[in-house]
Amino acid sequence: MAIWVSRYANKALKNERYYCVGISIGKPRFKLDYKLDEQCFSLAPKGYMLQMELDKFENAYYKKLEDIGTERIIRMVLRMKEEAERAGKDLVFLCFEDVRVPGDWCHRTVFAKWWREKTGEIINELPDPTPPKIKRKDTGKPEAQGMSDGYQQMSLFGMGMKI
Repeated sequence: MAIWVSRYANKALKNERYYCVGISIGKPRFKLDYKLDEQCFSLAPKGYMLQMELDKFENAYYKKLEDIGTERIIRMVLRMKEEAERAGKDLVFLCFEDVRVPGDWCHRTVFAKWWREKTGEIINELPDPTPPKIKRKDTGKPEAQGMSDGYQQMSLFGMGMKI
């Protein structure tokens, strides 16, 4: 059985193949289409870390993990993996960010890097079937990637016009 990382909003989680563990500071306020099996606050960043740039965040987060202890974290993860295996599922650690958006990053990928360094095991991002949303430059609001500002309207004569 594999260990994955993903975002809470990943629609692939609906198929009940995953043992879902939140590793964020808070839990989602939106409705999940799957069961959240556990919440592991030990692997969540501390609130002050969320304002840091990636390089400073990585150092602070690694220190947090080292303060908990490598062996203790390995035991926690292996316990959760055993729970997942008993249920016939893969383990997936969840938080909020969509790391497919250019320039966005998340502590779950930093955790996956730390885990690889400590254990040699690779934790991949669970494929997400929905298109990533990028922030529009003019409004800062999310927009599905690849969509344009206009839409195409068909005329009576079968020719498309950009509006």
